[in-house]
Amino acid sequence: MELLFCVVHGHRLVEELLTGFLDVGIRGATVVDAKGMAEILTTQVPIFAGFKSLFPVGGGHTYVIMSALEQDQVDVAIRLIEEVAGDFEQPGSGILFTVPLSRIKGLAGEL
Repeated sequence: MELLFCVVHGHRLVEELLTGFLDVGIRGATVVDAKGMAEILTTQVPIFAGFKSLFPVGGGHTYVIMSALEQDQVDVAIRLIEEVAGDFEQPGSGILFTVPLSRIKGLAGEL
């Protein structure tokens, strides 16, 4: 299994991705509100406030979607994310990565 992380901007994208996950058979994901480094530095650290235009920032609120996926679901999930959110080629548009899982507790099919 792999743990998929996807950082996107905007509530509408999250809704589309979660609905799409259901459509392709992915039944579990966790969504976390997030703040990027640029947002924190430019809004909460006064010395960096003037540098806001230098940081690539996506539009809308930031969310992290995480899902533990079977190997055969990973490519399906990535294709769906790219269809809905794009390829993340532009700085600040989002990020997507996976990490291998060696143990899982709390899922129906534990490793």
